[in-house]
Amino acid sequence: MNKYIIAFFIFSFFGWIWESIYCTIREHKWANRGFLYGPICPIYGFASVLGFIIYDLIKAGYLPSIKWWMIFMLGFIVSMLLEYPTSWALEKLFKARWWDYSDIWLNIKGRTSVPTSLAFGFAAILAMEVLIPLVDRGLSFLPESLLFILSLILVSIISIDTTLTISSLTDFQKYVASIEEAFQNHMTDIVNRVYGNRNSFYLKAIQRIAVFKLPGRKNRIAKQLREKQFVELIKDYYESDVVKQMDNYIQHGTTTTLEHCENVAWISYLINEKLHLNADEKKLVEAAMLHDLYLYDWHDGDPSRKTHGFDHPEIACINAVKNFDVPEKVQEAIRSHMWPLTITKIPKSKEALIICFADKYCALIETIRLNKRFGLRH
Repeated sequence: MNKYIIAFFIFSFFGWIWESIYCTIREHKWANRGFLYGPICPIYGFASVLGFIIYDLIKAGYLPSIKWWMIFMLGFIVSMLLEYPTSWALEKLFKARWWDYSDIWLNIKGRTSVPTSLAFGFAAILAMEVLIPLVDRGLSFLPESLLFILSLILVSIISIDTTLTISSLTDFQKYVASIEEAFQNHMTDIVNRVYGNRNSFYLKAIQRIAVFKLPGRKNRIAKQLREKQFVELIKDYYESDVVKQMDNYIQHGTTTTLEHCENVAWISYLINEKLHLNADEKKLVEAAMLHDLYLYDWHDGDPSRKTHGFDHPEIACINAVKNFDVPEKVQEAIRSHMWPLTITKIPKSKEALIICFADKYCALIETIRLNKRFGLRH
C-alpha cells in the first residue's frame, strides 16, 4: 500500500509538470494546472495507481500480459471515466471548471473529449511499458520502514493542502476572516478608549493589549479549565473494556492505538476551540476517541493487513455502532478520517474535517516520536 501512495504522488507530480508546461506554451503565460496549492494533479495519480495495480497483478500471474493496443484502449476509456465525473463534481462543489474542452472536436459537454482521451491512451502505453516498471524498480530498493514514513509524510502534506484548498474555495475562509476582522475592530476600540485616558491603570492595560497576552496566572487557569473540560468529555470511554483493548496495540512509533485516539481527540478539541469553528464538542470527541476502534495489530504481518489503511475506518465504525450506538454524524466522521486515501469517503461535516486533519498531524508527530514537544497528550 505504501508503494501505491508514493506512486500516486510521483505521477501526480509528473502530471502537474506536463499539464503546466503544455498549458503555459499554449496560452503564452504561466499556467499552474494543479487543483491544490501544491504541484500535483491528483487525477494522474489515481490513474497511475490503477495502472500499478494492474501491473502488479500481471507480474504476480493473476492477469495475463496485456498487448499495447489493449493498454491504449484502457487508457482511453479510463481517462473519460475519470475526467467527466471529476469535472462535474468540482463544478458542483466549487462553481468552477479546471479544464474545458468545449472548443475541441467530439467533446462531451466540455468535460472530456475523444482527442484528449486518445492522447491519454498513448500516455497509458508510456506509463505501463516504461514509467511504472521504472518507478517499481526504484521503490523496490527502499526499505519498507522508509516507504511507510514517506507515505505518511506525503499523505499528511496533501491532507493539509486539501484542507487549505477547500477552505479557500468555500465560505470557511470568509468565516475565519470575519472573526479576525471583528476581533481587530474590537481591539481597536479598546486601544482608542485607553489612549483617551492616560492614567497609570490604563497605561498598564495598553501594554498588555499591545502584546495580546493574558497574565501568567490567567493562562494557567484557562489551561486547567480546558484540560478539565476535555477530561470530562473522554472519561466515560476509559471505563469501557472495549476502548481499553486499544491500549494493547501499537499505532505509530511507541504510541498505542488508545493513546493515539486520545491525541487526536485533544488536537481536534483544540482546533475547534482556537479557531471558533463551533463544531459539536461531544460528537467531535466521540468520533475522535472511536475512529481507530478496529481492535487488532496492523503490524503483525498478516496478509489481510496490507489494505489496513483502506479497511480499518469501516471496521472501526462497525465496532463503534455495535458498542456505543453512535449517531450518523459520528459514523460519517469515523468512516472519512483516512480521506483522501479512502477517496470516496469525503468528510462532510466540520467534525469530520477537523478529525481528518488532526489524525494526519498526530500520526506524523507520533511516528517521529516528538509527541510532547508538539502538544500531544501521550
